[in-house]
Amino acid sequence: MTSTTPGQQAKSRTATVNLPFVRAEFRTPDVHLPKIPVPDRDEVNAALHTARSFLPPPRQLAYFGGLGLLAAVELIEWPVAVAIGVGAAVVGRGKGDQKQQGDQKQIPAPAAATSARARAGTPKKGGTARGNS
Repeated sequence: MTSTTPGQQAKSRTATVNLPFVRAEFRTPDVHLPKIPVPDRDEVNAALHTARSFLPPPRQLAYFGGLGLLAAVELIEWPVAVAIGVGAAVVGRGKGDQKQQGDQKQIPAPAAATSARARAGTPKKGGTARGNS
């Protein structure tokens, strides 16, 4: 049933079915795939650097991995693990913001507002200006 014609290469295969009043011939499709370029070392290093820039530090990654493991083995419920993880991420971002502000040595906003009020002579909420009753 399987035959190759002399004009075709050996890898191209056909199957012919002869039935009364019908002859069916099936051929394997001739598919030409595009050649995919192989990335060089610099491209791979650039991709790894980009991926690492999105990952948290190794210590924080281990912490989140531990939370995930605890949730996977059901020592803690997954919503609790998510809440702990989100809380830790928010606190971590807050610490990073405080560190940047400390580097810039800015006056905290509440202290600046208090000193501006004292200079302007405006009262605080519920109080009066310059001790007037």
